[in-house]
Amino acid sequence: MGKNELFQRQFLEILDKESITNVFQAIVSLKDGKILGYEALCRGPVGTPYEKPSVLFEAARQTGKIVELEWLSKAKAVEKFDKSNEPVKLFVNIDPSFFDDSHKVEQWMQNFFRDDKMDTRYIIFEMTRDSSINHFREFLEVLMKYKIKNCGAALDHMVNNSQDLSFISNVSCPIFIKLDMSFIRDIHKDQVKQILIKTQVDIANSLNFYLIAEGIEQEEELEQLVQLGVHYGQGYYIQRPAPGFLDIHPLTQRKIYEKYQSKNKIKLGDITNTKVGEISKGYLAIDSKTLGKEVNEIFESGIELQGIPVVDGGKPVGLIMKHKFYRNLGKQYGYVIFMKRSIDRIMEKNPLTVDYDTPLDRVSEMAMMREEESLYDYIIVLREGKYFGIVTVKDLLQKTTEIELNRAKYANPLTGLPGNILIEQKLKDVIAGDRPYSVLYFDLDNFKAYNDVYGFENGDRVIEMTAEVIEQRMKALEFEDSFFGHVGGDDFVAILPSYSVNKLCEAIIEKFDKRISEFYTELDRDHGYIMAQNRHGMMEKFPLMSLSIAVVNNRKQKYESVSQIAEHASKVKKKCKSCWTSNYIVE
Repeated sequence: MGKNELFQRQFLEILDKESITNVFQAIVSLKDGKILGYEALCRGPVGTPYEKPSVLFEAARQTGKIVELEWLSKAKAVEKFDKSNEPVKLFVNIDPSFFDDSHKVEQWMQNFFRDDKMDTRYIIFEMTRDSSINHFREFLEVLMKYKIKNCGAALDHMVNNSQDLSFISNVSCPIFIKLDMSFIRDIHKDQVKQILIKTQVDIANSLNFYLIAEGIEQEEELEQLVQLGVHYGQGYYIQRPAPGFLDIHPLTQRKIYEKYQSKNKIKLGDITNTKVGEISKGYLAIDSKTLGKEVNEIFESGIELQGIPVVDGGKPVGLIMKHKFYRNLGKQYGYVIFMKRSIDRIMEKNPLTVDYDTPLDRVSEMAMMREEESLYDYIIVLREGKYFGIVTVKDLLQKTTEIELNRAKYANPLTGLPGNILIEQKLKDVIAGDRPYSVLYFDLDNFKAYNDVYGFENGDRVIEMTAEVIEQRMKALEFEDSFFGHVGGDDFVAILPSYSVNKLCEAIIEKFDKRISEFYTELDRDHGYIMAQNRHGMMEKFPLMSLSIAVVNNRKQKYESVSQIAEHASKVKKKCKSCWTSNYIVE
């Protein structure tokens, strides 16, 4: 018996004995980390060559038993899935050769849907990698005949034809498109991949289908995909295939949720503390021995590049800017000389290179100090001494403008501190969490009277001093993950991940009481009061300003809303204000 004959006979025995199993890999939402469903992956007997799907399906093709294998593997997957009672979806793969006989496809579907007990709302049929769009069309048309069953369909690659996209957008069942792992691998380092995926996300959102990134193996890949807005993901980093329906590790789920939440949060940056690495892009790089003709091919490939970093052994050694490259080619004999020689002859050997942690304002300053002809050259970013990516002058300007616009929109114009929108956002975050927190409400006592006597300009100086004192004391006591905002007027809010705030309150009050006397005349300081009109228009004595701090926390009470915290804090603040000296109350 020949090897091939033995190969086929062994497969037929496996099929006859129904020795087919499935493993399952989770597909999760890249918004909250919750499980969308599991992909069922067919396997032959463990320890045999047929355990590999490629071998198993090749044997099925050779023996003409694709339909039988498809039926058996899907039936077993669905049976196990039904027993699990998981309220998620089951993705089952369909081999492309399954479509060779359209009559058999129809017959298979009729048999598959014959069991009325099967809840097929949870079934997603996935066309595997070699399936053509024609296969997908054919299968969708069959599915639409059974639309009462409400199945979904997935294609294992992105379509790029407008007619095909139009067809998919008009199908009534849920459609999922897989993004091949070749696009996912190291996507956090590759700007071209990021642009391609972002374009596909925009198309999917417009046409109402969903993208699934497969083959996620690194945390950085996952974070980049969340940032780009990809809907779902799967891969070894999230979960490896398993015989059962496993949950996602809570840390992984939390990481996805937090990354998605931070993506959509309003942030107040500052060009003095925003790192240049945060806006850098992983970029195509070449080595110094690359020929001029190869560089020319890259520039003419249609990819939007204005420059290419030159990197040897992980370290940048130069930079090729497009306009300078073609200027050299345009010289007499330049085309002949440089097209066949390595690029190190004409590359910029001393490009501006900065560390990942360099602040934006410093990078901008360094960039503007370059010679005029190099003013718009790429800036190369290093991390731990090795090439990390590039930043363009356009990137710098856009980020700086974004930061300044954000500050203008969401920060208090007097102090530059986060305003009401960001305060509310932070309060919602701590309420939703399960960690200890304290919310400190600061209010100046007798501030209105001071404003009436000394004027708004001096009143503003008092507000700025108060903000400075609170911020300095919070930094001095090193409260990590703390937040400080300016509600408006003489009201401030601090949010701390701790119940231990007494020392902080005492330090703030001590410093405030020392500083506040600077804002009064010597006569008023000696008197210990000022004369001002009260709300009834009568002259009245008002003590020198003091600071009230109302503190509420979740030690004993869990708050359900921002308004609930504010209401409780208001009651505590009234108690504080009944005392005519600086004080704090923790409730």
